[in-house]
Amino acid sequence: MILRRTGIAALVVSISLGMTSNVLFLAAFQFRFDRFFEPTRVVASGATPAELLRWAAVLDLFGYYLATAVLAYVLWRQLRPRNPLIADLSTMAAVGYALAGGVGAAVLAMVAPMLMHNYTDATAAGQPLIAAQFAVVLQVVWRAIWQFLDTILLAAWWLGIGWLLRAIGLGYPAYRWYWQRPRQPGPSPTSRASLWYVMFCSACFSCCGPRGGSRSV
Repeated sequence: MILRRTGIAALVVSISLGMTSNVLFLAAFQFRFDRFFEPTRVVASGATPAELLRWAAVLDLFGYYLATAVLAYVLWRQLRPRNPLIADLSTMAAVGYALAGGVGAAVLAMVAPMLMHNYTDATAAGQPLIAAQFAVVLQVVWRAIWQFLDTILLAAWWLGIGWLLRAIGLGYPAYRWYWQRPRQPGPSPTSRASLWYVMFCSACFSCCGPRGGSRSV
């Protein structure tokens, strides 16, 4: 029961904070997608976008990464009896995803807003250097970690969970995740619902807003 509640709580936290983070990222970039392609326009945006970017990255850390690590543990506990090797390998990928993405979010939350504030206070001679540093930070976090490394690790986790759940029916109403207990041995409703969560997050990363492939710098 505790494990099931933990999994459901991780689902709720991840989806709610993750979507809020996406909105804040868009607000920090003033809802202009061209700024994702030109970081120097963002670094000169001022104090308000800098703080929006900071909170977007903080919520990103808690929503997409820390909550996902909790869910990965819940799934590992539920699904490991089906195939220990695949469960362990896929969970290692999920932990790597959470660690790498979390480090990227933490760096972005602390370093990028600082550079934006420094750019506002810097002289005209010093601003190009700060803009270059800001571009490097965004390239490392956005491209190298979030769009490259995390995509590989997330796909590995997704494939592992899909393999472990391949024999389980997915048509499970959301309102029964908590109230109905499994009547036979095997993964609980939380495990069944979690595949939908993994698919949902994967779609968000690959297709939606500032967390997907359209977010390039």
